[in-house]
Amino acid sequence: MSMPPAGPTPPGYDPTGAAPPPSMPDPAASGAPSDPVAAWQPDPPAADPTPADPVPGGWTSGGSPPGTAPEAAAPGANPYASRARWADGRVTEGGTPPPAWRRPERIRRRRWPVLVGVAATCVLFLLAGVVVVGLLWTRAATPDATGGDVDHGPLRQSNYHDWHFTLDDVKLDATKTGGRDLHSCTPVEHDRALTAQGCRSGIELDYRTAGDRIRLEQFVLVFDTAAHARRTGRELTGDQLQLRRSKLHPHAEGTMVRQSTGQYLVITVGTAANGADDDRRDTFVHYANADMAAAMIWRD
Repeated sequence: MSMPPAGPTPPGYDPTGAAPPPSMPDPAASGAPSDPVAAWQPDPPAADPTPADPVPGGWTSGGSPPGTAPEAAAPGANPYASRARWADGRVTEGGTPPPAWRRPERIRRRRWPVLVGVAATCVLFLLAGVVVVGLLWTRAATPDATGGDVDHGPLRQSNYHDWHFTLDDVKLDATKTGGRDLHSCTPVEHDRALTAQGCRSGIELDYRTAGDRIRLEQFVLVFDTAAHARRTGRELTGDQLQLRRSKLHPHAEGTMVRQSTGQYLVITVGTAANGADDDRRDTFVHYANADMAAAMIWRD
């Protein structure tokens, strides 16, 4: 057992030997110790200085939309700047709205050169049509080398005059010496050979050339149908025709050519005074028949 110390008992002395309870110093007392240092604690995480802007569609600026891969940053771009994707697909930095969309300006081209070209083409076609119509009208209304009919009225021998023909190097001329209108085919046929085939009317023309050494007798017969005219032309023989020998060289052997054009049948018979002119006679007969058959095309 310990003995208390001699003398006055010091304040806070415990005879049991236990440590005295700590006493809080009086802050008002002079010489009081300073406040104890507070224990260290970590600071709360700093907030993002630029909060992400909400963007319609369930995602925020600064990231890629759901289901898309993140876009690579362009060279020199700030990866920490906020990015926003807009409804039209454009992406901007810093959350600023994109510039207003403007329709690209169309380059106005001058249309008047095209219009002038079209108008010139139309004028050329119109002039070409006028020229063609004029040529056809002139050929139909004026007697020419083909012996064209004057007025396309009833077939009349008086509408045909001297014959003048030119084709490349071929140049032929014959003088008209007479003619007659045929109100039926009876005067130029034997035993109704032509009437039975549909012949209705026609004309007869007489020509002389080469100093009267060559004589021509030409018939233009009108049939009821073109088919009858073609068939008669294929089957016609010299015995079916009744020629006026006074218009041809008597007792001379002649040549005959026939050709149908529509309902017209053109027959040309030629004779020569002597055998030396037979080749020339055949030339006149051939071209005279072809020329008149071509003229009949313009009547219908």
